[in-house]
Amino acid sequence: MKNISKKRLFYGFVIANIGLLFYAYAQEDFLSPVMIKSFLTGRHFLLTYAIFILILIVRGLTLIPGTAFIITGVYLFATWQVYLAIQIAIICYCLIIYNFAHKLNFKVPQKILDYEHKIKTKEIPIIFFLCFIPGISINVLIYFLTIINIKLRNILIGVLAGTCITSIIYISIWKGVIKSADYFI
Repeated sequence: MKNISKKRLFYGFVIANIGLLFYAYAQEDFLSPVMIKSFLTGRHFLLTYAIFILILIVRGLTLIPGTAFIITGVYLFATWQVYLAIQIAIICYCLIIYNFAHKLNFKVPQKILDYEHKIKTKEIPIIFFLCFIPGISINVLIYFLTIINIKLRNILIGVLAGTCITSIIYISIWKGVIKSADYFI
């Protein structure tokens, strides 16, 4: 590309963005939260919901905190829809982490193996209560449980039982915060 066409492209991009900002400023409903919500949950509900679940699955495979996604889900969807999306995502990334943890064959440090006997005595109740400890990432917990050879069934039962309660608590808290913010506005 010639140097002149790069400059034209750059200036055109800048002018288009400034024009879009002026248009957004002039229109009261342009990109307002209500307009975005009606667009995403109207005709495009299934696509939006599927993308929301995929985002939750990808988030579960990383160490990104889920609070922002829960707030977004609570704003866009009904409580039961957010709850269902979270549970589907947890099952999916639990299966993904479980399968990849076995295939990676990392050398497990002895400190981690020391916990194996303690957890295997009462697997499901321990996993259930570990889900309630703030700061423990569920995906790291699943990986840890996988490398100490806890059965997938027990991991799923413990994690789903624990996260179903914590999910309801988080969803209820954020639903209340959003409703109270709407009350004051």
